[in-house]
Amino acid sequence: MINIINDIEAKNIDEITIKKGIASKELMKRAGVGIYKEIKKYLAKDSKVLIVTGRGGNAGDGYVLANELLKHNYEVNIYQIEKNKEIKNLEAKFYQEEYIANKGKFIDNLVDQYDIYVDAIFGSGLNKEISGEYKEVINILNSFNGLKISIDIPSGVNGSTGEIMGIAFKCDYLYTIEFYKIGFIINRGRNYFNKVRIVHIGLDGSDINNNCFCLNKLDFARFFPKRERISNKGTYGRVALIGGCKEYLGSILLSYNAISALRCGVGYTTLCIPQSLVPLYSLHYPEIMYKGMSDNDGHIKFNKDDLDSLLKMNAIAIGMGIGISEEVYKVIVYLLNNYEGKLIIDADGINSLSKYGIDALVTHKCDVILTPHIKEFSRLINKEIKCLNLETLSYLKEFTNKYKVIINLKSETSVASDGKTFYFNITGNPSLAKGGSGDVLSGITLGMVVKNIDLLKEVSLASYILGKASDFAIETINENSVIASDIINKISDVLNYISQVK
Repeated sequence: MINIINDIEAKNIDEITIKKGIASKELMKRAGVGIYKEIKKYLAKDSKVLIVTGRGGNAGDGYVLANELLKHNYEVNIYQIEKNKEIKNLEAKFYQEEYIANKGKFIDNLVDQYDIYVDAIFGSGLNKEISGEYKEVINILNSFNGLKISIDIPSGVNGSTGEIMGIAFKCDYLYTIEFYKIGFIINRGRNYFNKVRIVHIGLDGSDINNNCFCLNKLDFARFFPKRERISNKGTYGRVALIGGCKEYLGSILLSYNAISALRCGVGYTTLCIPQSLVPLYSLHYPEIMYKGMSDNDGHIKFNKDDLDSLLKMNAIAIGMGIGISEEVYKVIVYLLNNYEGKLIIDADGINSLSKYGIDALVTHKCDVILTPHIKEFSRLINKEIKCLNLETLSYLKEFTNKYKVIINLKSETSVASDGKTFYFNITGNPSLAKGGSGDVLSGITLGMVVKNIDLLKEVSLASYILGKASDFAIETINENSVIASDIINKISDVLNYISQVK
C-alpha cells in the first residue's frame, strides 16, 4: 500500500525529516543516486543522456544524477533553462558546482540526438502557469524521440490537483520520491507518464493522515486463498445481475457481467432480465442461470415477488442496460429497504436515482456500492464536470458520508471511497475506453464483494483486476482491438499474478 500526498504534505514531510536530522543536501543526494540506480538498467555503454534543469530543488536531483553518470563514465550533458540566472536552491547550487568541478558539460541548444532525456525542471510545488523559455523547452522536448524520464512529477503537472499548468512534460518513466503525488494520479496528470517507480530516500511519512492510498498485489493476495476441498458452489457466493431492456439488448454485454463474476470465483450467478428477453440471452452461456422478471414491453417492471426471490443472494448488481425509468427506481428503493446483502448500483440504476430521487439512499439495510463514471457522478451531485474535476475528493467525501455508501468513481484513475479512506487504482490503459468495460467491472465487483474480508478493498480490487487484465490483454492485442471478452479471458491471469505473492 502506497501513500498518496499533495504539495503541502510533501513540503511538510521534507521539513519533518530535516528536523529529525537528515540534511536537505543529503536527501537530494539520495534522490539523485537512487534515480541513477533505477535508470542504469536502460543505459548502454555508449548511451547519451541529456538532463534539463530549472533553478529549484528538482534541478538539484538532476545535478546529482548527472554526477553519478559522470562517475560511471556515461556521456551526459545538461541544458539549464535560464542559464544566466543563478540557481535559487542552495543545495542544488552545491551539486551544480560539483558537476562543474567534475568537468560536466552544458549545451546551449536542444538537439534530438540523445538516448535519454531527463526532466529535472519543476517539482511538485508548481502552482503557476508555465511560460517563456520553460514552456518553449518543454514543448521541444515533447517532440523529441528517445526515452523520457521525469523526477518526482512530470514538470507542468500541479502536484495537488492534476491540472496542467499550461504545458507539461510527457515521460515514459516517472521516478517519484518516496510517495505518490495526488497530482499525477488524478485528472489530466495521469496522462503524462506511462509507468511510475518509487525512489526511497528515507523521508518520514509517519504523520501522513489523509488516508489516500494506492493498493497493489501485495495488498490483495489474502483475498485469494486456496479453495477448500470440501466445498460447494454456495460456499463461494450467490449473486444476481438485474438489467437489460429492449432498447439496449446488449445480450452479450450483460452476459459479460455474469461471466466476469464466475471468472472471479463466484459459485452461482443469476442474470435477471425482462421475461420477453430471456430467449435472446439464455443460449449464450450455459454456466449462467437466467430469471425472467416482470415485463412491460421489454422493460423490467416492479414486482415484489420477483425481488423477494432474490433477497437471499449475497450480492446484487443493478442498472446495466436497464434503461432509466420510475419502475427501475421502485426496484432500487425496494432493494434498499428490504435487502441485507451487498447492492451494486451502476449505469442506468444510478441515472434513475438522479432523475427520481437520490435521497432514496438515506435509508438502506444493505451495503450500497455505486459505480458511476465522472458524468454519472456529476448528475448525482448536480455539479458540472469541470468543477468536479477540481474537487473530486471533497465531493466524494461529502456524498459518501451523507448517504453512508461506497463509491467507485470510474476514470483514467478510479477511486473507491467510503468517505474516510480513498483507494486509487492506476492499472489499465485506453483499451478500456470501449463499450462493455463497465459491464465487466460490475461482474468483477460482484465476484469480489462476496469475499466478506474488507468491502472497500474488495471494491478497489475489482478496478485493479479490470485494469490489470487490460494491461495483460494489450501485450498480445493492439489496444484499439481489445474487446470486453479479451479482458474477461485475462482475469484468470490476473488472479494467478496476485496469488503468486508469498
